[in-house]
Amino acid sequence: YPFFKKLPQYIEYTDPNLTLIPFLKFYKEYTQPSLLAILFLLITLVLNWYILKRGVVKGIELTAKIGLPLLFLMGIFLSIVSLSINNWKGVEGLYFIFKPNFSKLTDPQVWVEASGQIFFTLSLAMGAIATYASYVKKNEDVVKVGIYTALINELAEIGIGASIAIPAAFAIFGASSIPQLAQEGTFRLGFMSMPAILAILPFGYIFSFIWFFLLFIAAFTSSLALIQPLVAFFEDELEISHHLAVNLSMVMVAFGAFLSAFVPGFLDELDFWAGAVFLILFAFIEILVFVWLFGVDNFYKELIRDTFLKIPKLMVYVFMELP
Repeated sequence: YPFFKKLPQYIEYTDPNLTLIPFLKFYKEYTQPSLLAILFLLITLVLNWYILKRGVVKGIELTAKIGLPLLFLMGIFLSIVSLSINNWKGVEGLYFIFKPNFSKLTDPQVWVEASGQIFFTLSLAMGAIATYASYVKKNEDVVKVGIYTALINELAEIGIGASIAIPAAFAIFGASSIPQLAQEGTFRLGFMSMPAILAILPFGYIFSFIWFFLLFIAAFTSSLALIQPLVAFFEDELEISHHLAVNLSMVMVAFGAFLSAFVPGFLDELDFWAGAVFLILFAFIEILVFVWLFGVDNFYKELIRDTFLKIPKLMVYVFMELP
């Protein structure tokens, strides 16, 4: 509550950039390296270390069983809040989001960013899927699990995620401001535009708390999922204990976290290269490994074993022809 009391007073201007100036200043001041920021960073790293130390089942799985339902409930609640702003004007924001602009299909940057987004949100081409697949029983229906995972993920990302920030910004700032706000990136939209919007609503401090807690749960569970492949690599390849593997992994993560905190522009640069370009490159390498090392026939046998849905073999040969 004391944190949200420090949020600037909302002052409405015709130009949304003028409205966001005090929030931009607040964001820059609050994200500068400080003792309080370092303290919360250390607390988050310690929580990561503790949960990873407990293992996959008692640590990551237990955290996900608690965190993900909370994430969905908070997301649905904030979706309703955002869409209902100004007599449900936020619904018009959904029309704005899903209105197709086919001219963008010729823009290579759109394809790179879209591919990076879908790869990242499904944890593809980063070792996470391969790591967690190694814990799956041999007779598990991987096709069914894969379909359910993708459907639930897209429901959360498109059905819920797309119903919060952009519709709320549309309802407050209008359609003309959305392209400019979107171009500023997710950090500005999430940490400046949304606080500005929530600040003018009744019970805005409560909504702000829910919004930032949602972001924390999403980021925290994602961090656990992405650190575990590094832990597994140290355990399997270096043949060291789980405790030591977790310690080494957290040292590397802490180093990267402090670079993000103290080096200007590091996080944005990392987000572009690691979150878009490298994911596409690694996905291409994985396709080569599956086709030329693992083999198309072996790949197909794994897909159809103990599955309720038989994948046509013709689809598998697409992987062979693509490289």
